[in-house]
Amino acid sequence: MRGYNKTSMDTRIDYSHPPDPAAAGLDSQAIQPLSDLFDRMLAEGLHPAAQMVVLKDGQVIFDRAAGQVNGKPVTPETPFYGFSVSKAFTGMCVHRLIEAGKVSLDAPVAEYWPAFAQKGKGEVTIRQVFLHLAGVPAIHRTDQIPLWPSWKLTMAAVARLPLEYPPGTKNAYHAVTYGFILGEVVRRVSGLRIDRYFDQHFVRPLGLKNTWLKVPANQLKRVPELVCGAEDQETLVRVFNLRPIRRALIPAASLHSSAREMAIFYQMLLNQGRYGGVTFVRPETVAQATSLGYAGMDVINQRYSMWAYGFHLGGRATMPEEGESSFGDRSTQHTFGHMGNRSSMAWADSQHRLVVTFTCNRLLPYDDTRRRWISLNNAVWDAIGV
Repeated sequence: MRGYNKTSMDTRIDYSHPPDPAAAGLDSQAIQPLSDLFDRMLAEGLHPAAQMVVLKDGQVIFDRAAGQVNGKPVTPETPFYGFSVSKAFTGMCVHRLIEAGKVSLDAPVAEYWPAFAQKGKGEVTIRQVFLHLAGVPAIHRTDQIPLWPSWKLTMAAVARLPLEYPPGTKNAYHAVTYGFILGEVVRRVSGLRIDRYFDQHFVRPLGLKNTWLKVPANQLKRVPELVCGAEDQETLVRVFNLRPIRRALIPAASLHSSAREMAIFYQMLLNQGRYGGVTFVRPETVAQATSLGYAGMDVINQRYSMWAYGFHLGGRATMPEEGESSFGDRSTQHTFGHMGNRSSMAWADSQHRLVVTFTCNRLLPYDDTRRRWISLNNAVWDAIGV
């Protein structure tokens, strides 16, 4: 990957010093418009609490944490709820097992989890789950929400789900089933529940202190509650602010982390799977995970989507009416990451050696959310002169 050598891959991100755009070859004032936009959004109440980090060439060029949580100021260490930002982190656990030869991308899920074959799902493959082509989006199965605090009960319910579409025929966003299916595959293959696998193979070796797929009970008081800023999110906010749901293991949605620590994870991916002298996955594994697997209309979100294996890809859609990517108007298929429901985001761009992470706790209407993401990301692209 252009711009990286072994020395840079062995260097850890240093947050102990103020951000320094000059260290990445940028003008010292290049980041000021982004800083002004971040402050303005906070002052306007778009998010009562937020963090944002931008890395360029492994250098910290922007690092902000602001707002209040539980009457205390947000700090860079405050963990936020990530929603679907989680999908990339869960996906890399599976990619690590694929690399080790323990999982095959084109094997049926039922090869590892026989009960999943119920109701016609025997031919659904790991690849189809990654690309939201598995045919079991189950977005209306709110009856399963009370089961989420129990992994065993949730897996029994997921195994009994019927196919809604023949596998591979329709792209339909698997909002939570993506993580439940891949999480159970990780558990059955590795012998570890996915949150423990993630902690053992990524979190601890990366030196992360505020990142979990299943947040510990004693950390909940540090996490900002979700704030509703859209009528269609009122029920979701109430549900996800409940302690049992907040503590449930939902591998597609339950990541708790900070902008700083999400940035470290994405820097590792940008470094071709290496960080701080440790190899987490091989370069070819990162290349596979971030390669285009499907491009087309998502029948759930009613948008044109470009999917890699656990990641959205950037770039304009082929149909002009779809508008620009949430990653900004200068993103391309070299840009990979994921957004979290109406809130956070995390992405990297391998061509420009860029990492951007953002957390917040106020869920906005869909169009306002897109404007928030796009305006922040376009300010980043402006700052680096692309």
